Amino acid sequence: MNNKRQMIRNGLFFITIIIVTFMIIFHNYDFNKTINTILEVNVIYVLLGMISMLIYFLCESINIHSILLSLGKDIPILRCLKYTLIGFFFSGITPAAGGGQPMEIYYMKKDKIPVSNSTLALLVQFSSFKVIMITFGITGAIINHHLLGKDFIWAFIIGLSLNSIAFIAMLIGLFGHKLSKKIINFLLGILDKINYSKYEVIKENTYDMLNNYYEGSKYIKKNKTIFIRTMGIVLIQMLAYYLVPYFIYRSFGLHSYNLISIIFMQAMLFISSSSIPLPGSVGISETIFLKIYLTIFGASILASAMLLNRTINFYLFMLISFIVVLLNIMKHKKIKNN
Repeated sequence: MNNKRQMIRNGLFFITIIIVTFMIIFHNYDFNKTINTILEVNVIYVLLGMISMLIYFLCESINIHSILLSLGKDIPILRCLKYTLIGFFFSGITPAAGGGQPMEIYYMKKDKIPVSNSTLALLVQFSSFKVIMITFGITGAIINHHLLGKDFIWAFIIGLSLNSIAFIAMLIGLFGHKLSKKIINFLLGILDKINYSKYEVIKENTYDMLNNYYEGSKYIKKNKTIFIRTMGIVLIQMLAYYLVPYFIYRSFGLHSYNLISIIFMQAMLFISSSSIPLPGSVGISETIFLKIYLTIFGASILASAMLLNRTINFYLFMLISFIVVLLNIMKHKKIKNN
């Protein structure tokens, strides 16, 4: 019941942020004009943007399938797609995307997949994702350094710093087992001295996490080929995601800017907004888009481009993933009642 209440609270907070964001944005833009402009775009490019997002989800599903298969669990790709969409939904409604992976593990457990296997599969996918995301973000900043004006550079620096710290911590957890154990024991010692009320819970969860990272490092060392293949598929996954604004750009009949420039602009936007502790980076992503893509789309269609882009790469699939979550809840409730 507590989990359900938390889910409802997160959902309401998420919806509230969306409403506030669009009230602020469309205080400066004509909403009716924005919608009318969207209705005039080339539908073929919009469909290509949707296909790109489908490829994005399929790539992650293929990786989860491949890793679980190497662990002796032959899970169908479509079921792995279900887990990916569930993770996307809960990442979207929780701050800093903190609820996505735990809920994927939860639903995998319901389907009789051991927690150790699901945790390992998501850890390998997540570590690969971080490597590609940071690489693209830094490359984007080098290629499009002229866009790092005073309004955007701090968001990029903060986003890159937070993602890099998370990645370094993950590397220490994976490959510096002794060092990470010393750091954890030091921090736990501080909590113990101040008699923190949840010390035992945090200690248990932290050691479980450390053990998961240790198992992850052993898996990566023993399965280098699978890890390299995972990295390759994540590369395709991220390219598919970064292609969406290019297709939006072409849907308006524009063609002055090339594919590479827009891909790396989106990489900069993504790394700048992904670590902000707001559900789905709502408000941040829209604001950064309006700043970074101003020269690309021009002021007259900028709001339309932003709305169409966010609808395709986030809001549409949040709706689809919400339906997937509901269907799963109904399915498991039916099984429980029988």
